Amino acid sequence: MKKIALYLLAGTVLLGCGGDDSDSNSTTNPNPNPDPTQTVTLMPGFYEGTDDEDELLYGLVDDDRKLWITYIEILQPSGDENLAGFMKTNESVLLNNDKFTALGKNYSYDGSNSRSSSDITITGNYKASAISGTFFEQPSNPISYNLKFDTSAFKKHTFTQIDNKTFTGPLNVTSSTGTTAATLIFTNNGSFTGSDSQGCTITGKFTPAASGRYYISTVVFGQINCAAAGETLTGVSILDDSDDNLALSATNNTGRGMFFGS
Repeated sequence: MKKIALYLLAGTVLLGCGGDDSDSNSTTNPNPNPDPTQTVTLMPGFYEGTDDEDELLYGLVDDDRKLWITYIEILQPSGDENLAGFMKTNESVLLNNDKFTALGKNYSYDGSNSRSSSDITITGNYKASAISGTFFEQPSNPISYNLKFDTSAFKKHTFTQIDNKTFTGPLNVTSSTGTTAATLIFTNNGSFTGSDSQGCTITGKFTPAASGRYYISTVVFGQINCAAAGETLTGVSILDDSDDNLALSATNNTGRGMFFGS
């Protein structure tokens, strides 16, 4: 999975929040005497960085100001990149004096545990378009991290980029016994069908987010040979600069999560 970070990085370079975002918090008549304790939200867009476990981090603050972070481990001595998991805040991230504490879920797929989801607390300090803080998951010790906002202009995600295309890659699902190979076949207007190597059928739909940074993605699993049998998950998907590689993260309120990367 050496290319995971490469296409996620390519996606963040192209998809970083540009100056023409229609959902920016800017105003033409700012308050000349702002309240220093006023609660605001994280800047929507893409972030990248590392943690003190030497993992690569790729973050998205979506249009609802929820924070998604994918973490990737570097295998030694090969240097190959391996998806370790992702995490997502339960609610919009609110800042108070540039700081936040948010509850979320961690979806780990590194093979060292039962591939279950767990509660996690994410703290952060937002300064100069960068976030530093900790991930805390009991009973583990806190993990420190640093993320920097990508200021590059982004390309819009549209139906044209995915319609009538096929994406194949590894699929990880919470509570599954391991990674499977999956294929997603798109038809029109973001609708897709697919299956994995265990015979699990998958259907769903992608819709461009209002900002255009990513797709809002719905995934429905079939009833047979599926770790998430009969369940519906929703999340976010991004394309790389060539539109050839797709990264999809999705969750539901039962604690189930999935990650697909072509």
